[in-house]
Amino acid sequence: VSYWDGKGLVLYEMGRLREAMQAYQEAVNRSPDHAPALYGIGNVLYTQEKYKSALDQYDKVVKSDPHFVKGWDKRGNVLGEMGKFSLALDSYEQALRLDPSYASAWHGKGSVLYQLEHFKEALQAYEQALQLNPKMASVLHNVSLVLMQLHRYPEALDAAESALRLSPNDPDNWQRKAEALRKLRRIKEARVAEAEAVR
Repeated sequence: VSYWDGKGLVLYEMGRLREAMQAYQEAVNRSPDHAPALYGIGNVLYTQEKYKSALDQYDKVVKSDPHFVKGWDKRGNVLGEMGKFSLALDSYEQALRLDPSYASAWHGKGSVLYQLEHFKEALQAYEQALQLNPKMASVLHNVSLVLMQLHRYPEALDAAESALRLSPNDPDNWQRKAEALRKLRRIKEARVAEAEAVR
């Protein structure tokens, strides 16, 4: 089972999704409740944007192993993609009950709170994620978004610039910087950032 699960993971990371699915399926055929293989199938389906099927797999994961933190986290991701924010929040909170140091779940919780327009709580969740893993450019990007909603433009600019230091080729980070600069009435600099965003 571990062989097929490991093979599936390597193939998944190589982007060979069809072959990864076959390997994970082989593992599940040998051990139907093997949470890591069920999780792998869920990841393949999630990558293919087959969210309902991915959710079914993540539900099997957490039923098979209720302590599988990554399963709760990815379940939250797919529920968020489906617009089921309250259920997504429940999944992230379950992941964090199991492992309060799981930065990805703090990030997901922040994103769901942002969607629910609970901006201060979203910021707290993002800050917790950054305490655990300060190199998460996507979290810094989202911190910039939240700070813009809270009208804290200088801090939003700082967050966007921090995201750019980690991920300088991401046009979204340049866009966040441009938005903050516009709010600060630094139009010339905003235009430069906007030009970078469309490069």
